[in-house]
Amino acid sequence: MSEKKPKPIVRVADPDSVIGRLRLEAKKLYQLNKIFQSVLPKSLINHVTLATIRDGLLVVSADSPIWATNMRFEAPSIMKKLKKLDNFPAINEIKLIQSRTAHARITTIKKDETRFASEPVRDLLTKQASTIKNRKLQDALHRLAKNIR
Repeated sequence: MSEKKPKPIVRVADPDSVIGRLRLEAKKLYQLNKIFQSVLPKSLINHVTLATIRDGLLVVSADSPIWATNMRFEAPSIMKKLKKLDNFPAINEIKLIQSRTAHARITTIKKDETRFASEPVRDLLTKQASTIKNRKLQDALHRLAKNIR
């Protein structure tokens, strides 16, 4: 009687098969991501991942728009660091994408439940408007204050 245990993919996947090529590509991306992560600032390491590299384009996935923005600011220095590495492919551009996570939640807000600001904020806006010399800004603050219930 033979046992039906899963076999390691290394034994099953011939390097010339589709699975074998996918396995090698995944291994290559994993190694490149480790190198990529090594040049990132510590704050980005857990939020940014290398997605792929093709024709000089490095595609990076970020957890959220906030981390994508942080990555945009760091991109020029990261690109300089990566270009100095011998074991990393040549890149000319970094493209950022936002990954969709399993933790994403959709929040709906009913219009009648929203409250823009409180009365103290309204009073503060009115008081601040009276100290501003720019007429357009002063009018805008008064309109804003008027819309607070």
